[in-house]
Amino acid sequence: MAILNMESDGMPGQVFIALKALVALGPMTRDRLVSICAPEPAVDPKRFRSAVTRWTQLGLFVENDGKMRVASEYNWLSNLEHDEAIRRMPSVVREVALSETNNRNFWDAESNLSADFTRAAAWILAQDIYTLPSSAEQVQVLESVQVGNEARRVLQNDTRWNGFKHWSVFMGFASGDSPLIVDPTVAVRDSLSGIFKDRSTLTAVDFIEALATILPVLDFGGYRQLVESEIKNAELASRAGDALSTSLSRALKRLEIGGVVGFEIRADAKQGYSFTGFAGRPWDRFTHVTYHGEA
Repeated sequence: MAILNMESDGMPGQVFIALKALVALGPMTRDRLVSICAPEPAVDPKRFRSAVTRWTQLGLFVENDGKMRVASEYNWLSNLEHDEAIRRMPSVVREVALSETNNRNFWDAESNLSADFTRAAAWILAQDIYTLPSSAEQVQVLESVQVGNEARRVLQNDTRWNGFKHWSVFMGFASGDSPLIVDPTVAVRDSLSGIFKDRSTLTAVDFIEALATILPVLDFGGYRQLVESEIKNAELASRAGDALSTSLSRALKRLEIGGVVGFEIRADAKQGYSFTGFAGRPWDRFTHVTYHGEA
């Protein structure tokens, strides 16, 4: 099982519309869900059914008593205003995809649940976004150079690359298409309220640690470390401990410019981080992060 093969496992839009229908209308039979979301002859329902099956296996949906429904841990979506529920749905899908349960067979080529996406995201987010090639062929070459173990490469065909592009945009780790712009701003922004909770300011160390826990494909996250351990490029794999990747630096700087967060250096702080910009240049340093709320 995997999710990057959209032909057999469905597309983000199909998962999204199924989730919207079940949140808005409540439990229903699988056939009823298909008739609402993928009616024939306007739509071929085959891939929609595949998407529902795959994300039931992943735990986003459940089927009991002959009816499909949203998994109980995500019932809170039904209590939100319509527009807010819609806005939060990609973050729910992202949480399911990155869950420990769905990434246990992390290096397995077949029975990896959603780990094919997780591995690809961790690898892409570790790259220098300013020199990352844009074509599938060039990405495949770069991955081949960096990852010596052929069995641990994930983006070695156009099908997986195209699947990754669609899912990474939907889950907030990128934008665009041709070229794909690696940018986890949306995923980071969605995580901030859960990180800060009732606090407004955190130390840089606590903030980055919490972010890596929620989004383990980012710097210092568990999945990211597993993937970086496979990268032969010593310079990339052994980045200085206090320098953030270019992808995370871009996201945090965008959120700062947007007024969502602020960064500062406090004289009494023992440890901080520095942003990394174009050509690896240092791009400010910070020891504390303040959350201003949604802009």
